Amino acid sequence: MTPEQAPGTEQVETLARAWQARDPAEWRGDAGRYIAFGRQAIALGSPGLAFDILSEALAHFPADPELRYLSALALANGGSSGQATRILRELLAGENGGAIRSDILSLAGRVAKDRWSKLPEGAERAAAGEQARLHYRQAFDLSRDFFPGINAATMSIITGEPEEGRRIAREVRALCLARVKAGEEDFWLHATLGEACLLLGEKPAAADWYRQAAAAAGRRHGDIASMRRQAMLLAPRVDGAAEILEILAIPRVAMFTGHMIDAPGRVQARFPARIESAVAAGVALLIEENNVGFGYCSAACGADILFAELMLRRGAEVDIVLPFRREDFVKTSVAFAGEGWVERFDRVLARAASVSYCVEENHLGDDVLYAYAAELTIGLAALRAGQLETEAVMLAVAEPEDTGRIGGTAGNVTRWEGQGRRAAVLNLREVRANEPAPKLSAASGTDIAPSQEAKPAGLPWGRRQIRTMLFADMVGYSRLREHETPQFFVHFLGAIEREIDASRDRPVFGNTWGDGLYLVFEDVAHGADFALRLRDAIARIEWRKTGLPADMNIRVGMHTGPVFRTLDPIIKQENFFGSHVTRAARIEPVAAPGSVYVSEQSAAALAASDDRRFACDYLGPLGLAKQYGSGRIYRLRRASEPE
Repeated sequence: MTPEQAPGTEQVETLARAWQARDPAEWRGDAGRYIAFGRQAIALGSPGLAFDILSEALAHFPADPELRYLSALALANGGSSGQATRILRELLAGENGGAIRSDILSLAGRVAKDRWSKLPEGAERAAAGEQARLHYRQAFDLSRDFFPGINAATMSIITGEPEEGRRIAREVRALCLARVKAGEEDFWLHATLGEACLLLGEKPAAADWYRQAAAAAGRRHGDIASMRRQAMLLAPRVDGAAEILEILAIPRVAMFTGHMIDAPGRVQARFPARIESAVAAGVALLIEENNVGFGYCSAACGADILFAELMLRRGAEVDIVLPFRREDFVKTSVAFAGEGWVERFDRVLARAASVSYCVEENHLGDDVLYAYAAELTIGLAALRAGQLETEAVMLAVAEPEDTGRIGGTAGNVTRWEGQGRRAAVLNLREVRANEPAPKLSAASGTDIAPSQEAKPAGLPWGRRQIRTMLFADMVGYSRLREHETPQFFVHFLGAIEREIDASRDRPVFGNTWGDGLYLVFEDVAHGADFALRLRDAIARIEWRKTGLPADMNIRVGMHTGPVFRTLDPIIKQENFFGSHVTRAARIEPVAAPGSVYVSEQSAAALAASDDRRFACDYLGPLGLAKQYGSGRIYRLRRASEPE
């Protein structure tokens, strides 16, 4: 799925080009350049690029505490919390850090808090909570900054030190009030004041500050979700936190699915043009009753466009997913209803928050792309709801018992409800029954189907198939000396072989070259499970004992998309080809060491499958390798692992 423009994409690509164009000889004596570039890459949400910058920097300045801290920050943001913890532990062992020691302590507190939040009750969880409390408290003592301060207060109360927690909360409240009175405008100050008052038992004041924070945040729902997550930590332990969650309530996310307007000549009416106004009124009611603030949908003539128009009129966010290139979609799913619908289609796309394409290529008669688009739309809605700590609901305009084509409305509703999720459905049969039927004229007896583009003749390809592609390589391999490579391959390829043999669902294709690995899986969950098992298998190898560098690690990239399958005349076996194989290959080089990065398609497919074993954390738009543009990337982990 390729967004027309992802936030931050241009800045990331500009920074990546500047990094690639540098003169390494000029940089070797200037740690400040590396620090500036590394900080900018982290600020833009590109931990993979940041790690590459900082790795080179540390080769020249291995003892620089700020470079080591930024490396830990990039790793933590990229999901490699284990490696980040190792660096932080080394930094905190002495008096390293100087002016940034409070930043080091705050990051160590954050990593420990994330670990605490995911562990089950027990000694290990208690130890992580205590570690987070101590790190945040020390950071606050050094910096007198409200961020580590409020976290120190909260973790103190959560871990059984209520007096200390309330003492720090009073200090934080005084600091924030002074900044507010000085005219500083920052909704995080208001949120921190709300949290401090909540910890002190001042419920009316807490509610007032949180209302101000939510109002100041406006449509920055991700920031409001962060406030909610902190309040949810307190809800079981602090009186009044549950009421704060209501103040910070976020509108629901809707996955919308609905039928197109009837094509001219359709014999059995389903969505005739005469009921458009009634359908619009019904959809508006569904939106209002379900308090929908975010909508994911396609943009076919009929129900899709009506939903998007109503959402935009409401001031809500609309994110559109198209199965293939825009021009083809207009031909197959819009133009047959008339020029007016094409104009409405153009207006909706122009005002949407995002427009994504499952493939940038043509339809080529591959109806599997409709099912792929429906799956990803479901998954994107589920992902967004999870990020915002709100509910995902399906809104549908459907004909009862309609079977429809692959990826159609009826199948979407059945799949959604089959996963125990709530759907609100506008029944087209009931809408038609309440509208006067027109006088019937002679009909051709067949429906008029939208035109489809034929596949070019004379090629060996069959229909495109949805597959998951995994690429991996080893960080540190290029630094190995000739005599070390045999030992490396024994352990690296051996680990791959063992994990494949242990797989219940084996890859349908595999290949290696040097330290590179390429595997193809029929199902996204099979690929996700293998990727995480391989990551862990490599991490368990004690490389130093094998005579190899201790910091060797793997990075993995994964992508799900439509590919062609045919006989490869060189290797004499079936192989997979297409632009989506290339996209998968371009994700792996930007992954942080010890992490599995997946495309938004893979993350959405996992979310749509409702497989509770996995979780995907959004990292943002990252520049892909070899100037392949950018993509919205997620870090894959097991649901039981810390974020």
